[in-house]
Amino acid sequence: MKEDFKNGTATFVIPHWRCDNEATRIYFDKAINSVKRQTDPNWHIVVIDDCSPCIEAREYAQKLGAENPDQVTVICLEKNMGPGGARNEGIRYAYEHESPFILFLDADDVCDERRLEVVRKHFIENPIVNVVYSTFRVIDEDDQFVKDEDIAPSIYETLEGHKHNVVEGENAWISIATEKNYTNLTSSTAVKTTIAYTTPFPEMVKCSEDAHTWMRYGARRGVFIYDETIPSLYRIPRNTESNSRAIIGNDFCAMKVEVDEDGFMEAMKIAISNGNIDRSEKNELSVLFYIKLAESMIYANRKDIALLQVEKAKKISKELTEKVLKQKKLAIPAI
Repeated sequence: MKEDFKNGTATFVIPHWRCDNEATRIYFDKAINSVKRQTDPNWHIVVIDDCSPCIEAREYAQKLGAENPDQVTVICLEKNMGPGGARNEGIRYAYEHESPFILFLDADDVCDERRLEVVRKHFIENPIVNVVYSTFRVIDEDDQFVKDEDIAPSIYETLEGHKHNVVEGENAWISIATEKNYTNLTSSTAVKTTIAYTTPFPEMVKCSEDAHTWMRYGARRGVFIYDETIPSLYRIPRNTESNSRAIIGNDFCAMKVEVDEDGFMEAMKIAISNGNIDRSEKNELSVLFYIKLAESMIYANRKDIALLQVEKAKKISKELTEKVLKQKKLAIPAI
């Protein structure tokens, strides 16, 4: 497809799933309005209703498309595909309509008004850029900023990662997997359409489908760019850690580990096949990945899962595992 980053229409991909809840409708309106307020007017919104159980929710989304036919397209799925599968439908639309790049936005989050303007500038100025992402601020159901001390540890870990040694450049997947674990919020991430189309989100996955995808993006030839000037607003209602955590509950961490591990292994295959890394680096990177995953599980107060990750690392190289644990000053007892 032709990639005209200067004049091409950018696509905002918004997965949509709502029950009969007035609050979620209000959040959705705010997400849509944040796109309408963009300083760069050359955009198109694709809303993908992921088989919402509420008829009103579907009809509301379809009405939005009918009222704004030139800039809003609504796709209604006949079966629930999960957020990754829904985004893939939006990506397919963008690819078929030759939209040069995609900006992801969840239906309850809010864009900075200059997001498209700044992202487009990066893609124009640097042809090897695949992904542009920014930081975010956490807001509650009333649009109030959440204090640092009230942010869930796993989310705070991500924000702290934006303060130093941010993930940028080539082979970004290595830093994501071995140093950060998670670094770019979906609603703060933009990607070339060709990359998104050839590297789809895993479908029917309930959590961490974005981390799985970012690692595979990072393993492709090309670079990540971080721009802190266009922070998104990430909505987490009070007394919850995130929407996926709220839905999944106690199984979230175990499910996240499984998905992240699969994403890491797939990214490794891509990087080896395109020559970004040598096969001889596989074991060391795997140990570093499992130790970082263990560290994140400690952040999430799941030492039991952390211990399992350390055991996986030890099976690859006990000596390297113990060395890394010592460097990180992680005191994790053996199982």
